[in-house]
Amino acid sequence: MDFLLNHIFLIMLVIISGFLLIFPKALTGARGKTVTPKDSVLMMNRQPSFLIDVRDEHDFNLGHLQNANNINLEEIPDKINIIKKHSKKLIIVYCQKGIRSDQAVNILTKLGLDNVVSIDGGINSWIKEQLPIANK
Repeated sequence: MDFLLNHIFLIMLVIISGFLLIFPKALTGARGKTVTPKDSVLMMNRQPSFLIDVRDEHDFNLGHLQNANNINLEEIPDKINIIKKHSKKLIIVYCQKGIRSDQAVNILTKLGLDNVVSIDGGINSWIKEQLPIANK
């Protein structure tokens, strides 16, 4: 018992570290779900989906997922009515590396959409998995 009282800081550090290892999204505050590129393909094949590429137009034109809609991260609140027309579909969001798409999932969730996922690692991960991309 003396050990616990004398080393409370160390014990708390171990507990917090363990929590963050088990739940890494606790730091980022991501509300939405992240899926692998291959899992996103399976999901698209099983249910109607609406793809959103949150990169800028230049990057989108260099290569994007087939049937993706280019809506910049900053434009999401302004285009929420367009997105909500697809609210019964699975909304799959991606960017270059997965960072902005996580932000987009948070924004879309706050705006009332629940069925939203982000592709882990973005289009970089998609390409690494040798999945097809389209060019404009």
